[in-house]
Amino acid sequence: MPPRYSREITRPVVLGAQLKEQFRTSPCETSCPIGNSIQKMNSLIEKGQFTEALRYLRAKNPFPGITGRVCPHFCMDACNRKEMDGCLNIRALERAAETFAERGHVFFKRRPATGKKAAVIGGGPAGLTAAYFLALLGHEVTIYEAEPLLGGVPRYGVPNFRLPRDVVDREVGLVLEAGVRACVNTRVGVDITMEEISARYDAVIVATGVPAENSLPIPGAEKAVKAVEFLRAAALGQNTGKIGKNVVIMGGGGVAFDCAFTARRLGAENVHVICLEKAGEMRAPAEDLELAAKEGVHVHNSCTMSAIRTEGDKVTGVDYFEVKDCHFDEKGKLTLEALPGGEHVLECDTVIFAVGMKTDLDFMAEAGVDLTPRNWIVVDGKQASSVEGIFAAGDVSSGPASIAGAIGDGRRAAFGVHAWLTGENSRVYAIGEDNTIVARDDLAGTKEPYVVPMEEIYGILQYEKTEPQKQACTNHMDFTENNAGYTAEQAQIEAARCMHCGHCKGCGTCVDDCPGYVLELKHLDNGLDRPEVAHGDECWHCANCRTSCPTGAIGFRFPLRMQV
Repeated sequence: MPPRYSREITRPVVLGAQLKEQFRTSPCETSCPIGNSIQKMNSLIEKGQFTEALRYLRAKNPFPGITGRVCPHFCMDACNRKEMDGCLNIRALERAAETFAERGHVFFKRRPATGKKAAVIGGGPAGLTAAYFLALLGHEVTIYEAEPLLGGVPRYGVPNFRLPRDVVDREVGLVLEAGVRACVNTRVGVDITMEEISARYDAVIVATGVPAENSLPIPGAEKAVKAVEFLRAAALGQNTGKIGKNVVIMGGGGVAFDCAFTARRLGAENVHVICLEKAGEMRAPAEDLELAAKEGVHVHNSCTMSAIRTEGDKVTGVDYFEVKDCHFDEKGKLTLEALPGGEHVLECDTVIFAVGMKTDLDFMAEAGVDLTPRNWIVVDGKQASSVEGIFAAGDVSSGPASIAGAIGDGRRAAFGVHAWLTGENSRVYAIGEDNTIVARDDLAGTKEPYVVPMEEIYGILQYEKTEPQKQACTNHMDFTENNAGYTAEQAQIEAARCMHCGHCKGCGTCVDDCPGYVLELKHLDNGLDRPEVAHGDECWHCANCRTSCPTGAIGFRFPLRMQV
């Protein structure tokens, strides 16, 4: 039985994980909510081909400049190389592709018009992504956004020092250049009804996120500032000078720490974060905790507030207590067990609640879509709701998640709508020779690719240990971007660290190590070198090819007669 090889894709894949060309793949690609072609990106950046790397990224993700800065990097957490000398900095490489690619390059063209119209409610990552791909597929698309500008959380919820607004402007602009129409300052349910939208359009995608903020049922809660409201005002330059000197934030996620960092940059001298999570179990990224320590943000783990103290209209402090145990039920209701004698008081003049978000679906009251116990829209694998013609994507269907997750949902919703409107329902879509999205059923496989773990990369000793490249960072207490990213040279060096787990590199090591000269290295028309079984009848099944492969790309099957 000959070994099986994976092959690098030769053109960008837009949708479809089941490729018959790819029998084996890497943990990083399977853990990415967007499904980015990470290894292809790495191989192109290593060669200095940043523009082509960006092309492969944008085939699935319209916002690599955004995710290359603020993605929670699930791919890096899964990277096999972390067990050797540190994970590959995939997020920084994604940013580098967007930074050093040729400006103004048009990668993809719109397909001919279908005559179908689609409305997208919400101009955040999920809605923008859905609109982008629907437009490329030839549909007429209109976004309805309640805010004055498109962008959602990246624009209004992420501080400028982490994600500059010019990056958001640039990538949102590319969506509009694809032919998407936007109606901003337009709240569905107020300025236009859901019934009017349903009558005007052939399909609707709801991507409103989770705009409503939770509060705490404690005395003085009305004096607290809501986290997203606070960050939005900061992004718009509306709360300069209004922050107090002593700030307490309730919450343990990334939003809570964004509030903490923003408060420090607005002049707060003492910032405290109170959270239910234990130390070591924080929902916030590790880099946020490191920055918090550098900027003097005090974190109080396994605690929660019991009251906000006031004198007249002014906040004077908070009461909080230590928590022995806590859990949420399926409806999100919290049950707490207080630690005896664990009561404390903190003096402060500003309190910010970052205690979670929830949907606001009043505008859909008459639509009749099925909802989860937490009031999220129930969707299937194509992001379709229980009502024909209505789809949902992002946090409104999955609950509060990540920007990357919202982008992945948005793309799936676009292709779900496309299939529903046109009947074209392919398992794989790629970028064709004319730079339009085309169905490629000939690439569809029957099962998911096998994910190669570290222990199956027998050729690990062929790799030299090299530390990840360091990004230049500043610690200025202002809103200028604090992370400079990689230089082009650094990006190439870092990309070269990729082990290409599960992907054949065409290095020929297996050919050289085959004792029976069973394998030969063939040069393909697409410019790739690929080992092939030239003399299968002479294979000894010694597995030298597998043990010598530096990427784990070879999966070996023994004939039945040898399994006795």
